[in-house]
Amino acid sequence: MKNIFLSIQEKLSEIPALKHIDKNWGQLLYDQPPVKFPCALLDIANVDYSQLGNLTQSAECIVEITIANFRFTPSSGKAPRKEDAYLVFDVIEKIHQTLHGYTDEQFGPLIRVNLQKLDASKDFEIYKVSYQTAWQILKEYDLVPVEAEPKIKRK
Repeated sequence: MKNIFLSIQEKLSEIPALKHIDKNWGQLLYDQPPVKFPCALLDIANVDYSQLGNLTQSAECIVEITIANFRFTPSSGKAPRKEDAYLVFDVIEKIHQTLHGYTDEQFGPLIRVNLQKLDASKDFEIYKVSYQTAWQILKEYDLVPVEAEPKIKRK
């Protein structure tokens, strides 16, 4: 799973508008979050495992990308630069264009399954985009050869 997050983080680094990309460990809960805005924070919602046999498992995962941006500009109808207040939607769309269908062959293509507005603070707004992916986990184990003496039946 670690490699999946590192791969996604690297892919997101292609988006110049993102000023901070990190694992989500609760940065946005601070009064002064230790991030630069706009930011993308990665985490998982859950992983479901199923058995495929021979100790091989299939894993299905929901990857969450939390996007936050400072509120610099008023968005009211008469604000002179109200379109700047909607920059977060441009960032969300760029993330989607970058990640939807992305795979590095270690995991299945990322497929967007949800977009959710989270409670906003007085200073910034937060959205969460969820992507589903899957991969297989192969259990490596040593095979012990069985040596048996052949039994010959005589008539």
